[in-house]
Amino acid sequence: MTSSDVRASLGPMTPLRKIYAGSETRKTRLHDELGTLVPLGRLLRNGPHAVVTGAAPVLFGWRQELPWISYDARKDLARVLTPRSKVLEFGSGMSTMWYSRHTGSVVSIEDYRPWFDLVSARIGKLGNVDYCFAADRAAYVALAPDQRYDLIMIDGSHRDDCVRFAIEHLAPGGIIYLDNSDKGLDETTGNLPEAQRLLLAFAEREGLPVCEFTDFAPTQLHVQRGLWIGRRP
Repeated sequence: MTSSDVRASLGPMTPLRKIYAGSETRKTRLHDELGTLVPLGRLLRNGPHAVVTGAAPVLFGWRQELPWISYDARKDLARVLTPRSKVLEFGSGMSTMWYSRHTGSVVSIEDYRPWFDLVSARIGKLGNVDYCFAADRAAYVALAPDQRYDLIMIDGSHRDDCVRFAIEHLAPGGIIYLDNSDKGLDETTGNLPEAQRLLLAFAEREGLPVCEFTDFAPTQLHVQRGLWIGRRP
């Protein structure tokens, strides 16, 4: 079942459903867009953190420097990344600072100018970050250096294009993470179902581990799904 199938089965959006579901794309805030319920352990472990990080920017103007992906996936990344790891990040943010602290080098691609300017000010003089602005779709992938990466994080625009680049540039023992893999076709983020299909076919062809995370993420008051391909802790 696709996210479009799930959405079609949910019926019209009502004020009550807006409260418990958050949007027309999920059954409840505890379901991802493919209808999978967050595991109880993750709800108890990570739900309170999501509430705190969601409230902090509104109440205090403070954002924690964490990747806005599954809490459990981020913890697993912290276990496998090393000071020698090379990271390519499609879509930037608080994650860029986190990767800078946990790895040897980061290439980060962003295509939304106001966000690029804001993050640029936060990055400051971090010596191991190459932060690039992509003016159009062609530049979005073309700006990434032609080399191998230990982690390729796909959490921005044109994600099907990013996956095609990623499977050709993953270092042995590396990881590709596709965030929001439960979403459907979108003009900005790209064809998520196609991106997932390409990644799963790549994993099967190469005999790589596959893990999916239906989980909370920082600042998000609903769960989402991420797809992890490659080395596990």
